[in-house]
Amino acid sequence: MRKFLVLSSLFTLLLFPETFHSVQIDGENDFSPDEAVVIDDANDSYWSSQNELDTLFLTWNAETLFIGCSYTLNNNALLIFLDTETGGIDNANGLDWYPRDVRFSGAKPDFLVALWNCDLSLGGVRKLGENTSPVSYRGVNSGSPGEKNFLEVAIPFELLGNPQKISLTALICGGDYAGAGDVMPDDPSVRGSGSAIINIFREITIDGDGDGVPDSLIAPVDVSKTEEYKVSFPEFKSVYIRPDIAQTGPVTIHVELTDTATLTVALFTEEGRFLKNVIEGLRTDFIEYSWDIHDLDKGIYILKFYTSENRGMLKKAFVRY
Repeated sequence: MRKFLVLSSLFTLLLFPETFHSVQIDGENDFSPDEAVVIDDANDSYWSSQNELDTLFLTWNAETLFIGCSYTLNNNALLIFLDTETGGIDNANGLDWYPRDVRFSGAKPDFLVALWNCDLSLGGVRKLGENTSPVSYRGVNSGSPGEKNFLEVAIPFELLGNPQKISLTALICGGDYAGAGDVMPDDPSVRGSGSAIINIFREITIDGDGDGVPDSLIAPVDVSKTEEYKVSFPEFKSVYIRPDIAQTGPVTIHVELTDTATLTVALFTEEGRFLKNVIEGLRTDFIEYSWDIHDLDKGIYILKFYTSENRGMLKKAFVRY
């Protein structure tokens, strides 16, 4: 009886391994069902069965995070965004590597695993920010375009900042600046064309006790949950021009936002004719800009303040006498 119990326990561990679990990075899927943190709906891609997400796997040992993804892809990109809760991006269109027409609300991804047309040599892993930077990893993709593929990567926790939690979303996207055709977890903003605003993520708790060490004896599905956030983007907190009536400069343009965004300030005549951008495409959450008005004729002008996140527009009048 005792021998049977030992064998039974061993059999259970082999079928449903708990952390710590070290995955062999060899192109074979040796993740367990208890590590399948997202299972996508079948045949829900807007771009046919040749561009279809299947399952996202995740597990870890004491030093390394392992991510696996089964999918089908044909002449498109697979992107897996990770948010480690240390601040990241809200708009993938501004990236210098794999830019896509995808924005994020609620989570801010700071790492990206990406490949093009099932070829990991055309992708890799990068840390996201104003500029992307390569991250050391081990990875293999097995399969061919148009067929079922399996991607697995191993990333040292040290390079991820030893996160307590990770939020994930995976997408199939077109080429640079294109939108998405499939996403997991499912998000209604992905419609096969146009911009997507991802606000549904799968959150996995890795270090539940906060001791700086990934938790052991954990089934990843048991510490995973789907989080749906309210769609919100940076808004104007404070905007003014001082002085707003002036003969000579400089004039201070003050803008404060609730979060970092891409800011443009455009100058128009009183009749609404566009003249120029005073500030164009600046990533910031606060600026006091010294505006040189020496080339302006006397008259009334309108400054329009807006961000690429399309959260409305503000107008301020300025008079040069």
